Amino acid sequence: MIYYVSHWDWVLLRSRSDIVKNLKNKYKIVGITPLKNNTENLKMSYDSLINWKLKRENLIDLLGIYNLNKIIKDIDSNDLLHIFTLKTLIYYLLTFQDKTKRPKVVCSITGLGFLFSNSKFSSVLRIFIKPVIKRRINQYVDVLIFQNKNNKDQFLKFSNYRNNVHMIEGSGLQTDNLRLKSIFNEKLKVIYIGRLLKEKGILEYLKIADSFKDNNDIEFYVAGDTDPGNKSSINKEELGLIKNQTNYLGNINIGTDLYNYDILISPSHHEGFSRVVLESAYVGLYCIVNDIPGTRNLINVLKCGSLVKKNKIAEYIKIIKNINEEIQTLNNSEIRSKIEQEYSVIAISKKFEEIYSDYV
Repeated sequence: MIYYVSHWDWVLLRSRSDIVKNLKNKYKIVGITPLKNNTENLKMSYDSLINWKLKRENLIDLLGIYNLNKIIKDIDSNDLLHIFTLKTLIYYLLTFQDKTKRPKVVCSITGLGFLFSNSKFSSVLRIFIKPVIKRRINQYVDVLIFQNKNNKDQFLKFSNYRNNVHMIEGSGLQTDNLRLKSIFNEKLKVIYIGRLLKEKGILEYLKIADSFKDNNDIEFYVAGDTDPGNKSSINKEELGLIKNQTNYLGNINIGTDLYNYDILISPSHHEGFSRVVLESAYVGLYCIVNDIPGTRNLINVLKCGSLVKKNKIAEYIKIIKNINEEIQTLNNSEIRSKIEQEYSVIAISKKFEEIYSDYV
């Protein structure tokens, strides 16, 4: 049996639920996560669910560690845990498991996130968490999966991890759920999609939008929500600015709504492997993104947009002003073919299955 584990139920739903469906003919897969808003949707994919009682908004929930410890102790040593996200890995490493009786453990680090950001708080947090990771990770984790080389090199140096390492770009895209774009709007629509976090570049996006406030030929939209408890989440005043300066949509249905927009802007400070860029490229949007490890290879391989030096607002503005020339470079049929071959749910499922076959 395989257990998918995450500190956030959304992680086990988005893309992983499609992977679970794809692997059902070979494995029984159980989800371990705090059951909140996505329980019914998760039930449609997983064989069963275990409610991990955890306060996700807490930096570290001690009771949540205790609850995870109880869950894992009941898992057979012949089974496999597949952990998703760095934060979930840290929770797992803080549990007290008998290393001789533990299940096999695979962990997908989907991005280094806030812990490896440049904030002073993060740098202090790393000092405290590093000894825990270094002391336990080689004894309690059999495989690490990374989504880009930069994350891999940085984390391996930080953790001194010496066991098996794999690179799998992306988390799997279910392409048949996406409505495709055929033509661009006469009045161009620009969109930011994602959690409203400072580290995702939402404040830089507002500056870009503000520079076009007197331009009647372009509209700016924001799709996403705040993330209470996340140190990088915007406050109520900043959410008010978003609502005043852009067309605020809240959360949207990517499959049915994304094709309405023309340009994706992602000024994110760091990414594991940007799913929203992958989705936007497949649908047919032109993507303008920060030149960072989690987006650079994607833009270069797919040729689906432009890379901008980190937080160079003037460069974003320049590209948007010349967008009619830029969009002529898109070859949507070639982009979609490459995504289906390399980054689809089927492609990622096969790579997971190759890893699983060594352990279950």
